[in-house]
Amino acid sequence: MNKLLLLLFVTTASFSQKIYKGNVSDKGTPIPGVSVCVVNTSRCTFTDFNGNYSIEVNYGDKLRISYLGMKTQTITIGANMVLEGKNDNYANPIISNDYVENLKKPKDSIKATQSSGDYYFDLVEYLYNYNQSLMKINRDNSGVYNAKTYHQYSKVAFQVNHDFVYSTPMRLPKYQNQFAQGRSLNGNLAYQSPQTNEIFSWGPNVSTLQYSANPSEYYPQGDIINRNSSNGNPLQLFNSNNFFQDTQDNKVSFSAQIQSPEMNILKFDFGYKTGNIVIPTSRNNEISASLKYFRTLSFNSKIDAILSYNDFENNFSNSNFGINKVIFANAVTPIHFDNHFASTLSNGLQRSYSANENNPYYLIENNLDKNKSKTISFNFNHIYSYNNYLNTFNANFQSSEIKNKNGQGFYFAEINTPNFDRRFEGFISYSLSDVFRRNFGYAKFVESKIDFRFQQRDLDRSFYSGFSAPSDIPDNGTIQNKMDVLQKRFEIFYNINGAYNISNALGSNEELTLKASSNLNYSSTVNSNFLFNYSGSAEIKRLFDTSFNFTASHTFTQTEPSLQNNNLNFNSLQYQVSQFKELRNNLELITPKNAIPTKENITNLTLTYRPSYYWNFYVEYYHKNVQDLYTPVVNLNSFNWSPDVNYKQNGVEFEIEKQTERNRDFNCGFNLNFTYYKNKVTSLNNNQTRIPFAGFADVNKNYIVGQPLGVLVGSGYLRDQNQNIVIDNEGFPMVDPQQKILGDPNPDFVVGFFNSFCYKEFSLSLSFDWSKGGEIWNGTEQTLNYYGKSQLTGNQRDITNYVFNGVTQSGDVNTKVVSFYDSNLPVEQNRWVRYGVSGVAEDAIQDASYFRLNSINLSYKSDYGIFRGKLMFTISVFMNNVFVVSKSKTAFSNNAMFGSIDTSGLEYFNSPMMKSFGSSLTVKF
Repeated sequence: MNKLLLLLFVTTASFSQKIYKGNVSDKGTPIPGVSVCVVNTSRCTFTDFNGNYSIEVNYGDKLRISYLGMKTQTITIGANMVLEGKNDNYANPIISNDYVENLKKPKDSIKATQSSGDYYFDLVEYLYNYNQSLMKINRDNSGVYNAKTYHQYSKVAFQVNHDFVYSTPMRLPKYQNQFAQGRSLNGNLAYQSPQTNEIFSWGPNVSTLQYSANPSEYYPQGDIINRNSSNGNPLQLFNSNNFFQDTQDNKVSFSAQIQSPEMNILKFDFGYKTGNIVIPTSRNNEISASLKYFRTLSFNSKIDAILSYNDFENNFSNSNFGINKVIFANAVTPIHFDNHFASTLSNGLQRSYSANENNPYYLIENNLDKNKSKTISFNFNHIYSYNNYLNTFNANFQSSEIKNKNGQGFYFAEINTPNFDRRFEGFISYSLSDVFRRNFGYAKFVESKIDFRFQQRDLDRSFYSGFSAPSDIPDNGTIQNKMDVLQKRFEIFYNINGAYNISNALGSNEELTLKASSNLNYSSTVNSNFLFNYSGSAEIKRLFDTSFNFTASHTFTQTEPSLQNNNLNFNSLQYQVSQFKELRNNLELITPKNAIPTKENITNLTLTYRPSYYWNFYVEYYHKNVQDLYTPVVNLNSFNWSPDVNYKQNGVEFEIEKQTERNRDFNCGFNLNFTYYKNKVTSLNNNQTRIPFAGFADVNKNYIVGQPLGVLVGSGYLRDQNQNIVIDNEGFPMVDPQQKILGDPNPDFVVGFFNSFCYKEFSLSLSFDWSKGGEIWNGTEQTLNYYGKSQLTGNQRDITNYVFNGVTQSGDVNTKVVSFYDSNLPVEQNRWVRYGVSGVAEDAIQDASYFRLNSINLSYKSDYGIFRGKLMFTISVFMNNVFVVSKSKTAFSNNAMFGSIDTSGLEYFNSPMMKSFGSSLTVKF
């Protein structure tokens, strides 16, 4: 029963031969037809037109007073409620000291012919239930007494919240700490100074080097020379992992709420959040505010409205892959070169260990990747209900703008032409909807909805180049490419749905619920202008009079691609891994006019078993068939957003849940869930057999007919018909000129486990997840091998007389011995450098399985009485990514390249995985 619709019960009572008389009204207005019954008897009556009633009672009887739409009240007939006298014209005062003291007036008296006044509140309710919150009783000039409790005054509530998160990087690459910048020359390992522009760390052992007495801009301690004395100054070594900074995120929010006695609510929320990422000097700030209003207009009508604003600023947005380039530059720097000492030479050029590589601090200081966005929105709802009818009207408005600036400046390694990109995006949307619902009883209804929407996207993008001096960036360049696109879409959605319930469906205690829904949608940008969707389901509860429920459903949907396609990471498909430093965003996906909708058919079969309130078992099988999925398709160094992918997916989900028991000092609960799915590309449109959609030109994720979604493709070793690796004349494996399918990033299954423990006001929760199967491409390790910076190359570069398993080009078993790094040969011929920056992609494929303690959370909640209110607070401490166990010690499948979900399974100098510690404090008063 809706507690907002309470009616006050008003009773004036007298007894004559145990006849109890009363009156029911709402703020002085009599209520006829109210049912008044003596509990556990057949004695009932109804109020008359004036709200009056009389009924025969005994002491101790309970009267139940009920009426449709109001809260049922119960009154116990006590001796102190009896007004005794010879007849109804005489009455003694009510014997109740508290009540009499509150009602006393200087001239009050009890007249024999009439009562001293009327009280329009439930006397017994206030005396027995609200004694502690009774605030005031007033008597007006007409003799009417009114009582007010604490709950009938306007209330003001406040909430303050502070969240703090401290994070530190984990699972970082392992670096060798023995070998200096340089290479093999004339049979010896030679140190190569920064002036030589040497990029490799294939030089001599650092123990054979020392600082000279001649400092330089590159080495203020003294230039590095061969050790000529045991007393020489040894080299200072730097761990590239020390470059990263720990991150801190602080969020403060404040909320104030005013609630009137009629349950009207005005609420204001304000929040400020600031933080940084793992890259030094990064900073982001966010301000959010909202104003919410809830009002009950009448017994049947209420409204709510929300006005909100958000402002976000980020000084290192990675809009041009700058973060990944900074991580790359730091990782490949030789162990004895201090990037942080200075980033610029006296001549203004970049100070780096090689002119062919970047100093990460130089990239940071000349960072052009910045982002600012603002959003304002308004939402209004009106809900009207009458008996079995419900109508909801909604109006929504949202406006946002995004400003991105990004580019690469002068003197960046391997950047011949500085460039700059300015991108503005404005987005506006309006929507109006109305939902009408008619209920016919339990789980029986018909609902109709109509929705009008308008969206507009304004994209203004300018790409500049041809700068003549650093001071020219960003305003004095030549516009190389300019885009100004205005997209509009008008849509009408009409939906009708309903449900029908059948009891004793199978002749026992079963309950069958049938549901159906149908949509006819109009869009100004879809090819045929109309989209048709439908769904239907049947659920049987208490199957065969047991605790089993079974549901079968099928859904068909057609959807258009969004007007906004801000995932720019497909741009990397234009570049080889070796061109990573040149990588930039200079292409945009535009949703085509007269778009073809993406179609989905989904069938679900669900079985649940709930033997008790605390236990629940759930299993679901689903089959999904998707047609015309949109994906970026390369065409002459450009991309189209094209509906070319068709695939199917089958899956099983299983869940066991134990609810936390109540009313005990200690209790616990848990949730165990299991997910298994398999998918496969069934066909590609336009006679295509393969579409790369994320990664690089030479290593990427793909849609390939007959293969799972996103299979990894790249270089592999050449093999004969028996799958033996073919060895070249120098004794090293050969690379197949044709790219191969190397792995599937989709896991075999995922298991999640959540545990909660409660003791009085304390609660502890732990969350685990286990992902089995799937592969990941660890390109970071391959490139570190190439540069000679990885721990692997430090441990294995001295291996000699090694024979690779395989066959020669003539088919004979390979017997040729090799050294992984022969100083008599050019560095380009060693085990790792010979295969290039990306190495052989096949070597970089690693098992993506992991087991993780995802989070631990400990909280305490308490409240104290204060000034007829409560001061409540909750404090919690938590830790995320507590530990990870996996075959790969550095790469992690959920840590996607460039931070895009499409690039999960690709590791190439990604932002590190973070272990987080935090606290949260919430105070309400």
